[in-house]
Amino acid sequence: MRTYESLYILRPDLQEEEVEALAKDVESQITGDGGTIVRSETWGKRRLAYEVQKCSEGYYILVRFMATPVFVARLENYFRLTDAVIRYLMLHFDERTLRLEARQKKRKEAELQSAAAVKPRGEEDEDEEVGARSGRGRRYRDEDAEDEDTEEE
Repeated sequence: MRTYESLYILRPDLQEEEVEALAKDVESQITGDGGTIVRSETWGKRRLAYEVQKCSEGYYILVRFMATPVFVARLENYFRLTDAVIRYLMLHFDERTLRLEARQKKRKEAELQSAAAVKPRGEEDEDEEVGARSGRGRRYRDEDAEDEDTEEE
């Protein structure tokens, strides 16, 4: 079993129920052949970068799953033959990519936890608030203060 990710775009003139039915059909094909679904997301209707089959919008659906290469060939054939699918992309994730993704996720979670532990929300220094409001960092001095120093000498 290998890990794959499929992003497919459905015609924009479909009803929400039809979009959900097609997404469920793809998921049932995956699970029916012994595969497992890792993640399934419906991104909704989005604008395409260029026209595809005279459509400028489409419903985006992303599915990450584990299956055999033989099943993936059948799923690609299903996408080709289904009129509602205007474009699809199938990616294979190798073990190295999956490990890298897991490490990045752990690192991001650790950064969020350390940031929350260092400074609790709502407790900000007054100098940082002034610097943030003025659009300048704390390291910059006011130019007016420099002018006053040179005039006094």
